[in-house]
Amino acid sequence: MSGTVPGRGTEGRADLSTHFRLLPPPEPGIWERFGPFLRGAWAVLVLLATALDALITAFVGTGPLAPRMRRVGQVLGDEFRAGRAGAVEAEVIEDDVRDDRTSRRRSA
Repeated sequence: MSGTVPGRGTEGRADLSTHFRLLPPPEPGIWERFGPFLRGAWAVLVLLATALDALITAFVGTGPLAPRMRRVGQVLGDEFRAGRAGAVEAEVIEDDVRDDRTSRRRSA
């Protein structure tokens, strides 16, 4: 029992090697090559912007602008997504205005 099929020799295995070839690995795409570089460049830019923000606001004597700008960006993003989804802002119903039917029931 050498693992061959009865009635077939080793010539069947030679046929398989011609049908199934090993290909070299594909070349990496442009995003796979430049993705880490772009992320690193973005991190350096954010670091420089944060340092510049700290220097300017320390010179002026106010708090850093980065958290405020981040919050403004979040609010604008939320409003954009809500508008794109067709969401309507909730309307406030005043409790002070009573319907005539409810006032009669309480007085009776």
